[in-house]
Amino acid sequence: MVGRIPTTIEHAREGVREFFLLERAEKKSETLTPSQREIVRAYHVAAGRRIEVARHLRGPIQTPPALLLYQQGALFHVLGYLVHKDESLDPESLTREEAFRRFDDAILGDGLAPPMEFERAKPMLLGSDPLALDRVTADEAGLRIEELANAVRWLAHLLDPRSPREIKNARVVRLLVGAAVVLAFLIGVAMRMVARKNLALAKTAIASSDMFSAAAPGAVDGFRGSAYGFHSQLEESPWLSIDLGRAFSITEAKVFGRTDGYYDQSIPLALEVSDDGSDYRQVASRTEVFSDYDPWVVKLEPSPVARYVRLRTMRQSYLVLGEVEVYGHDIKR
Repeated sequence: MVGRIPTTIEHAREGVREFFLLERAEKKSETLTPSQREIVRAYHVAAGRRIEVARHLRGPIQTPPALLLYQQGALFHVLGYLVHKDESLDPESLTREEAFRRFDDAILGDGLAPPMEFERAKPMLLGSDPLALDRVTADEAGLRIEELANAVRWLAHLLDPRSPREIKNARVVRLLVGAAVVLAFLIGVAMRMVARKNLALAKTAIASSDMFSAAAPGAVDGFRGSAYGFHSQLEESPWLSIDLGRAFSITEAKVFGRTDGYYDQSIPLALEVSDDGSDYRQVASRTEVFSDYDPWVVKLEPSPVARYVRLRTMRQSYLVLGEVEVYGHDIKR
């Protein structure tokens, strides 16, 4: 009977499980003797040092040394893998060609398929001409380095030099960090669920007039980074009306002023509500200046039930607002 091929979701789930629990890594580590692990770690560290330096070498003069360091790093990872497979192996007795030949046999026996980047990088990894790296043109250098970097990255992930204790410690850290991330996400979701909703945000807004390309919708767009969101013309009792879409029990309004210093133009200011958008009733007024940094916050008790909210300057002047926020809740039936 042919075994079922795992789905992409199953692969992803297994990858996440391994990332946090490190079960396969722990099993591999437990197969190594202390002396094996010491040798494997030594090659792993040596490879890492060379690759780290190679990453920072760029330019025509530095390209040959960078390629050489990638070559050495790849060889050290290969030797570490071979020692992992056979403790009796003497890595120093192997030529580079012999090491890579044995490595190919080893990964084939382990059922591993090397990526195409590794196959493309092999001629560079096995080249015997000492001047070949110096003959790489500037156009080829970037491609060769990228291929070697990808090949070495794959080799580095084949073997984990950590001890079982180190892996267990890493598992605890990853589980704790993962739990913290999940907890933070859940807290964020909970805060969103309980956070008050600005009923005026992105709702339809109209005004008696506007100027400076600051029309009524600018007062309910959620953005307060400019000098003002809405600016009327000079007229008798300019106003801004917001349609909440349906009737709510309105508990609070927050009116942000302009930021450029002209704070007295909009006062005295009336806050009015309406059921139909035609007949308004005043529920609050403001005679003191306010700004974006010190907004007018209106707590409405008892809470009026209305669909429309209007702000109106009660004299001939300008009405200039930064943003208007309205809060409330559904009407209890």
